[in-house]
Amino acid sequence: MWALGFDAVNPAQEPLPEADAFFKAVRDNLIRAERVNHLYAYRERRTDIHTNPFGRLGTDGTSLFEVYPSVIRSLTYRRLIERNGTPVSARDRAAQDSEYRARVAEVQRDAGGNARRLLDEQDAAARQRGQRAVEDVANTLAFRIDRRDVYDGVPTIVVAFAPKPRASPVTRQGRIAERFAGTIWVAEAAAEVMRLEAKSIDDISIGFGIVARLSEGTTAIVTRRAVDADLWMPVELSLTGRGRAAFFLRRLTVDFRTEWFDYRRLPADVLAPFLDARVQRESGRRP
Repeated sequence: MWALGFDAVNPAQEPLPEADAFFKAVRDNLIRAERVNHLYAYRERRTDIHTNPFGRLGTDGTSLFEVYPSVIRSLTYRRLIERNGTPVSARDRAAQDSEYRARVAEVQRDAGGNARRLLDEQDAAARQRGQRAVEDVANTLAFRIDRRDVYDGVPTIVVAFAPKPRASPVTRQGRIAERFAGTIWVAEAAAEVMRLEAKSIDDISIGFGIVARLSEGTTAIVTRRAVDADLWMPVELSLTGRGRAAFFLRRLTVDFRTEWFDYRRLPADVLAPFLDARVQRESGRRP
């Protein structure tokens, strides 16, 4: 018995949706999420990456951050609160906060009396960047509806994708997508991407190829879930592969994991959410 209306029905026997309308609905939802992702604070637990050719190479240990996005990229605050399961000291947190306040003060000083206009301009720019990234990825890849399936108890449409032969991506996201082929599970009722599994068909540069390159066959898995009413966001990413550090030809092994959780909506009219009293009251934390 499926909770979404597929009682006693084999999903594989149902007709597949019309491709153009289905892909448009999925793209519209992805664009909507990208246009507002700067309005959500969250926690991020990620594997540490060591790419210094003179030191350790690969992945090891974890860090936990509180992330407060801002429409001004330099004011997005990634506050380190835990390393390898051990909380960061109050002294270290205070030092981070002090440095961040100085950064905010500098931006506000440069803006002078035009902070409101700056906020509006940067908000519009952030929304445009998000939409442009989704559209560039969609234009870089070719998609094909493959079959029906059930993923995590939810009826899904399975979509295969691969790079278009003559694609010309213009964004960072598009250039990354151009190197992968794989499979996407889309929750049909919501028209939302639930899971993406991809494998690279070419080498991937880290640090523009100056630091290292991951070899063909690198695997990536992305999971998305609803985080606020009908808004879906990424909740997990894994990247597994091998490569070499540039120039030094030392082997590089990457087993990278990132989790995003505790999403919460931020006010839309603030440059530095971490310092906003409304945000602190909602979270029960003080900066």
